[in-house]
Amino acid sequence: MNFIITSHGWSASNWLAYALNQHPDILCTHSARNIPASQKNMNSDHSLRHNLTRLQQGYVQRLTQAVDEKYTHIKSLGRARVYGSVHVLRLRDLPYLYKKFGSAHSQYVVMNLVRHPVALVWSGYGQFKSLFRYDLNELNWTLGKVLKDAHDFVNQLALNYDFFPGDLENLAFLGACAVLGSLKKDLDAEQVITSFPPYHYKGIVKMEDVTVFPSELKRVVQTVTSGALQADDDYLQTVYNLGVINEHKIDPNKRNAGQRYAQFKTWQKEAFRYFFKKYNLRESYERYGYDFSFLD
Repeated sequence: MNFIITSHGWSASNWLAYALNQHPDILCTHSARNIPASQKNMNSDHSLRHNLTRLQQGYVQRLTQAVDEKYTHIKSLGRARVYGSVHVLRLRDLPYLYKKFGSAHSQYVVMNLVRHPVALVWSGYGQFKSLFRYDLNELNWTLGKVLKDAHDFVNQLALNYDFFPGDLENLAFLGACAVLGSLKKDLDAEQVITSFPPYHYKGIVKMEDVTVFPSELKRVVQTVTSGALQADDDYLQTVYNLGVINEHKIDPNKRNAGQRYAQFKTWQKEAFRYFFKKYNLRESYERYGYDFSFLD
């Protein structure tokens, strides 16, 4: 039995993969590296920096390796009743891989992990400030998104608010906003995913719920295993005693999206609104139950 939890980065995928891998009957991998989610610090800056080549190879393999081949690797890592992955693939990858390789031989239960776009940008901003210093491939790729989708806007924004867009911290924020375009690709994939028979799409997992409410993790375990496995109280207690895992911008004062947005600088608010509107994300994310009234 196999499951795929797709996600964009910065959506607590590290937490969820590690939590699922704690289940005695699940072997779960994480990230483009497709490695066992057995260490809480598997995506720390130290780990990423020392495994950068493997990570970059994983980015390529996302689109050049069939889903069945990825799961042959996962099953070689150990014995389990259920094999799964979190953030090894993005939702947008699945239709592409189906068209490239044809129908998979195995069946896969699919869920998509999502997060409020404001919180996602904040997390990405924190990671990019570090990542850009050592991952030149990511710096090049993300800068390309900014230049392609918002070159004139960014030039004018920088003049209006008198800041340098190429400064590392400023570029990190602009890059995190530009990556919102990837969420639009996942929304488009959600509309067609049921057309591909190997994938049994079961909807979304909200980061804000699964990291806080044991009942939500219990639902996820039951859903991705088609009811074959349960999340008992001992397992849930173990998971929710984990504490912080791999937060890119640790903040002792937790804030909801509206409070976080209120703390953005004025130019950052304008940048977020520009990309959020450009990719037409609001309606779909409101259907997921997210609030954007603070933008009005």
